[in-house]
Amino acid sequence: MASFVHRCFVLSSIGTCILCLLVPSFVFGSAGLLLSRAVEELTAAAEINFKFWEGQAATSQTLREATSEYKRRYGLLPPPKFDKWLEFALDNDSPIIDHFDQIYDDLLPFWGIEPATIRRRTGHLFDYSALEMGQLRIRNGTVEISPHIPGSHRWMMESMQRMIEPFARWLPDMDIAMNLADECRMAVPHEDMREIRDEAQRAMTKMMRPGQDIRTNATTNLTGSQWSSTFTEPLSGNVMSTYFSNNIRWQLYYDFVAPSCPPASLARKKRWWDWSTVCEECMQPHSILTSEGPLVADARLARDLCHQPDMAYLDGFIASPSMMVGTNTLFPIFSQGRVGGFSDIMIPSPWNFDKKSPYNESLDRSWDDKLNSLFWRGSSTDGYAAYGTWMGFSRARFVHEAYQKETKSSGHTKDSSINVSYAGSLSRCHEADCDMESYTFRTWAAGMHAAGQQESEEDDDSEELKELSYYVTPFEDNWKFRHLIDLDGAGFSGRFLPFLKSRSLVYRAALFQAWFDERLTAWHHYIPVDVRLGSGFWALFDFFSNKGGANSDPGDEHARKIAEQGRQWAQKALRPVDMQIYTFRLLLEWGRIIDDDREHLGLEE
Repeated sequence: MASFVHRCFVLSSIGTCILCLLVPSFVFGSAGLLLSRAVEELTAAAEINFKFWEGQAATSQTLREATSEYKRRYGLLPPPKFDKWLEFALDNDSPIIDHFDQIYDDLLPFWGIEPATIRRRTGHLFDYSALEMGQLRIRNGTVEISPHIPGSHRWMMESMQRMIEPFARWLPDMDIAMNLADECRMAVPHEDMREIRDEAQRAMTKMMRPGQDIRTNATTNLTGSQWSSTFTEPLSGNVMSTYFSNNIRWQLYYDFVAPSCPPASLARKKRWWDWSTVCEECMQPHSILTSEGPLVADARLARDLCHQPDMAYLDGFIASPSMMVGTNTLFPIFSQGRVGGFSDIMIPSPWNFDKKSPYNESLDRSWDDKLNSLFWRGSSTDGYAAYGTWMGFSRARFVHEAYQKETKSSGHTKDSSINVSYAGSLSRCHEADCDMESYTFRTWAAGMHAAGQQESEEDDDSEELKELSYYVTPFEDNWKFRHLIDLDGAGFSGRFLPFLKSRSLVYRAALFQAWFDERLTAWHHYIPVDVRLGSGFWALFDFFSNKGGANSDPGDEHARKIAEQGRQWAQKALRPVDMQIYTFRLLLEWGRIIDDDREHLGLEE
């Protein structure tokens, strides 16, 4: 049985206000596996799964092999200039040649839309500044970005330009609508998407007919809708497209996520109102029960929101987004990440390509030299705090649980095992919520700072409620610690990849997925964490940090091994050039889809 434990404390500085956070406390009977046994089984299965995946992901080494494998997997000829893509991939030692299912899945619905309609919808996205779309265009092999990009986001489009330039000469003319916001934008209702996908399959079937006349060069025959010869100057102000709505601070689950799910799903049939208990049926599909709490057994399924109606209140983006101008119509929107139910086309992030959160190996430490602690610094960017909604946000719940655990255990151990704090300023909140967040976060930070100061002998006024800016640390401070956790912000996390490249073990509690997820294996490259957190996560941390007693001694070796496996694979498959290889293939596929003659386009070897 599982239940929520209400943890309460007083915020006296803003009046007498009792604040209760809902912290999952899971209690299971003897039927659950021993945690150590569960970890053994999960990591062993992950190793087998990854070896199989890696083996099938790059079976081809010649154009003939790659073309044949493409047809076998996707039932189509590869797009024109596929030979140039293969040459680029092989020249840059890509460990993945054949497995690009993410691209196929992302683009499949657009086969169900007429190319001229796709082009018109692309142009529509540039008509309104309120949509925050960046226009990138390719003409005659040259990449250009719109002069109308806001200054705050120009770096992002310039990064995309640099990402594409090495292979732009092989791409057909196109305009790309790049989502400049962190949040994903598009969730199409299930019934509408089913019709679109059915039409897509019919369109692709035409191309698969024997004797089909195939051309090898994409010409982008714009018989129905020409690309504009100039950059679109968007309407300024708050003028909004009729296809979109502004959903700032608006609960998204019931208007965007649930409608995208099948009619028989929990998302469509059930609303979770009873916050005093855990929604066990929401967790069961992706979890394994252990003697100390549930663990994520299927990381991909854990990001599927169709069986998790309780997520309506347990994630900042879903419960109260800071910014979300969204639509329920299929638009060609390219985004850095998305949550379950959304259909944005995923593209590698300029943040990662530009190394905005850099990993410098010379600043990293060996595993033995790292502090055996869990470290996290971050801000409350995962949602807009209004009317107390922030108490359900994953970052707030994580920091509160860390505070509870650290202050309870500080008297039993000399070394602090947790170094977690909010840091920086608060801006995405109503005034009352800002005040409440500020005092609460400073209380937690001061409490944990006082509980254990590992690298400092200062003992001054650490228990005072210092401003959150006091707890800001350089990004490279992460490399001092063995255990790092990655949590969603307003969108996908820009620090996950540098974390993975380090010598630290990465725990990941995320609903957002990104382009690289299909090439990572949970429990082999990183540790998946349910965004509900709770006893299972903390027991897992105790196991990997050998804080759980003599029976957990193997935990350190498991942690070291997984950290190294993640590091080695990231260095091999998640490089900036791997982002370019992915984007090159994505845009070749896209160039065919937007061509009026797409059913006759392909590379035949």
